[in-house]
Amino acid sequence: MEKYRAMAVFVQVVESGSFSAAASKLGITKSAVSQQVTLLEKDVGTRLLHRTTRRLNLTEAGNVYLDGCRQMVEAAEAANQQIGQFSREPSGTLRITCSDSLATNPLVLLLMPFMERYSKLSLYIDGRDQAVNLVEEGIDLALRFGPLADSSLVARKICDLPLMLVAAPSYLERHGVPQALAELVNHQWVAFTQPKDPYQLNLQGPQGQQEKVRLYGRAWSNSHASVREMVINGMGIGRFLRNDIARELDEGRLVQVLSGYRLEQVGLYAVYPHRNYVPLKVRTLINYLIEKKAEFGACE
Repeated sequence: MEKYRAMAVFVQVVESGSFSAAASKLGITKSAVSQQVTLLEKDVGTRLLHRTTRRLNLTEAGNVYLDGCRQMVEAAEAANQQIGQFSREPSGTLRITCSDSLATNPLVLLLMPFMERYSKLSLYIDGRDQAVNLVEEGIDLALRFGPLADSSLVARKICDLPLMLVAAPSYLERHGVPQALAELVNHQWVAFTQPKDPYQLNLQGPQGQQEKVRLYGRAWSNSHASVREMVINGMGIGRFLRNDIARELDEGRLVQVLSGYRLEQVGLYAVYPHRNYVPLKVRTLINYLIEKKAEFGACE
């Protein structure tokens, strides 16, 4: 039994990237983690990890052994889930990461009745706009826009969301209202992107034709909140999810431009670490979000 425990600790060390991170997630001391790995290496008769002050690296033997250890851990998790799936309800801490704008509206409002329904759950929301490493930071679920690039993760689509072009009335008074897509290149563009990266818009025209325009931002940011504030204050035209700017549209601080053109929809995905058996709390939340997708402003 002790060997199986050591194998599970070894898997956690590799996935966490350090003895300290593994100890934190396992709820034991760093020295206990190190001792478990040392005992495992003694038992199998070979070194599994190269240890330096800065990082850990698997040996060739460790890389081979890791696959078997992972299969053992996953089989144990699967057995536990299968034996209790009919009587257990979601419990523990549900850790979610998403953009700050999505966390504020509408996710928090959606999660209030969800948390009332499942009283054994507690909730943590990481509202950073930057993508985080789900495994290293112990995140259960990420809500991300667009297709998934990291093949080591699993993504399930929640819905498609509409985008729109908007500007402040003060900006349009100074620079005029664009009447055609080609006119956008002569306007100031506020981009959610890296500095100087070109920004391509794909739109459907009034007659159903597909059109593209390549824009270069005068102002840009990797923060949705910053881009929104720049556009509200008249620095240029921006592209947003309608939910992000619903209040500003209702109050007249922003107005839609080129309303005859339909922008590409953006997919909202639930992303989670690859496992054969997804934790019940995660599966339950994903199903709930898909059920409530209309409250995200989903496209029909």
